[in-house]
This record gives sequence, C-alpha cells and structure tokens, in this order.
Amino acid sequence: MNTQTFRKFCPVCKLDNDANATICQYCRTPLIHNASENITTRRVNDPFELTDEIRAQVLKAYVPPARSLSLFLLNVGEPIALCTEAEFVLGRIVEPTSEPIVDLTEFDGFAMGVSRRHALIRAAGDKYMLTDLNSANGTWLNGHRLAPTRSYVLSSGAVIQLGRMKLIVSYADPPQKTE
Repeated sequence: MNTQTFRKFCPVCKLDNDANATICQYCRTPLIHNASENITTRRVNDPFELTDEIRAQVLKAYVPPARSLSLFLLNVGEPIALCTEAEFVLGRIVEPTSEPIVDLTEFDGFAMGVSRRHALIRAAGDKYMLTDLNSANGTWLNGHRLAPTRSYVLSSGAVIQLGRMKLIVSYADPPQKTE
C-alpha cells in the first residue's frame, strides 16, 4: 500500500493524520487497536475539547463563500449547513414554515436537546449576533451560557452549544442586514 497518499482519520476528532501515526497529532487518541485486547466500551471522563490547532485546521479547510456562514458539528469533518440569509434560526422543523431555519433534526437534534426554535443568528453590520430564543436546554457560546433573548457577538471559529449539540461557526464576512 502506498502510504504517501494514505491518511489515517482519528475516530474522535475526525482529522487526518500521517499513515504511520499511532496517536492522533491533534487530540492524542490512539489510532491503532491491539487485536489481542478485548473490544469493550470504555467510559470517557474528559469530553472532546476543541483545541486552537483543530479549530484552525477546520476553518482553513472550509472557507465559506463571501457573505455566508458555515456550521460544523464538532466531530464531523464537513460543513452541515451553509447559510446565506441575513437572519436564520437554529432548531428543528416539525411543521412547514416559511422562516429560514437550519434544521438540526437529522443530526439527532431532538435527542441532543435542541428546541424547535432554539437560537437566532443575524447579521449586524460587519458581524453576526447570536440570541437564545428561550430554549428549554440553553445555548452556550464558547463555553459561556447565554441569557435568553440577549444578543451576543458571534465570531468566526466560535463554538455554539445548543443543549448538548456543539457547532463550530465559520464565516469570512456576514451579509449586510437591511433594516
């Protein structure tokens, strides 16, 4: 096998490593399973943390087009949504609506505690703002819980947590919202 083109993907952070690596260079997870060990489920005490190195790799790999915002699930290697609207809701669609919404249902949104209308992202000048819409399970921005209905600046590379679902945000420049 030609190991110059073969890459190993980490089962935890989903980032690629050198073919000969035995430990993920980003999150330090072992990449080789010893066949003589019994395969069992192990309890993970420390949740996956988004390091600056992983964040930089994700943002560099998927630069969204101008005037759009990309959303990534924390442990998924591709964008799950590309939003071009100046204002949209993060949540779950349970009935037809004309409101722009990023539907997180297919990503296990219900089980992860995402409300139907969980949070709002809107363009405000040269930045985006994030607002919790009185969600049942709360919204966090970079690990800090948001007060409902209050708007917070959303920077590119930020981590949004909706209930237990974590998303990474990437944008170059937001659309200009017209009042």
